[in-house]
Amino acid sequence: MSLQIFILGLLSNHDYHPYDVKKKIIRDTRNMVNVTDGNLYYNFEALLKKGMIKKSQVIQSDNRPDKITYSITPKGQDTLKEEIYKTFRNAKSIKSLIVALPFVEKVDINKLIFYVEEVIERFSKRLVEIEEYAITADSDSNIQQYRLLMREFSYENMNLEIKMFNKLLLLLKSQKREDEEK
Repeated sequence: MSLQIFILGLLSNHDYHPYDVKKKIIRDTRNMVNVTDGNLYYNFEALLKKGMIKKSQVIQSDNRPDKITYSITPKGQDTLKEEIYKTFRNAKSIKSLIVALPFVEKVDINKLIFYVEEVIERFSKRLVEIEEYAITADSDSNIQQYRLLMREFSYENMNLEIKMFNKLLLLLKSQKREDEEK
């Protein structure tokens, strides 16, 4: 659904041809979202069949295939919001939010703040588990060294995720304050 979130998010602002969507996805995510012509057109077709988008304009020209632009439907708007919330609620890493972050203005910031706080709490508990993990004695000292390495990696990675989610939380709270001042 991640590519579909991006498609719906872009179409919620403007009508686009699929190729223009592809260019924006590549540019905006710096190639972090895999988008090929095949999966792009497949996802456009899937969204069209589900009634989340519709053809908005068909431009016909001689010697070329029709150029079709698409727009989002009310069902697509609702789905976009649901999927943004779901992406935040089920975040496994900061990177997993890359498709939802550009469209946070489409949803209730308070809900996102709540979900990010839950993620931070979940990750903090996991960090404590990693800290408390006792390396069991093993007769093979090489295996013990690999276990220590993996523990250190897990610990450092979880610390980085918590740090980045805390930064995201600050951004969301700042956005909330700005919205309240308007």
